[in-house]
Amino acid sequence: MPMPKSFPGETDPLANRFGSVIATVMSAAARVAGYVIYGFLRMIYRRDPAMIALFLGVPLAIALLVWLVLR
Repeated sequence: MPMPKSFPGETDPLANRFGSVIATVMSAAARVAGYVIYGFLRMIYRRDPAMIALFLGVPLAIALLVWLVLR
């Protein structure tokens, strides 16, 4: 189905909704990344080697498992 033509100053409502969803997802991802970085830096500051190893080891183990399954 062809896109309806929009007049100057008007935008496609579907594009606005899609942009809103993308912005919301990126905002949530940035917040999660901020919490993760904050937690990691706090662990480094407290010099807790067991937590640092766990923090780094779990994602590496998951990546290794995914790689083994997909290869």
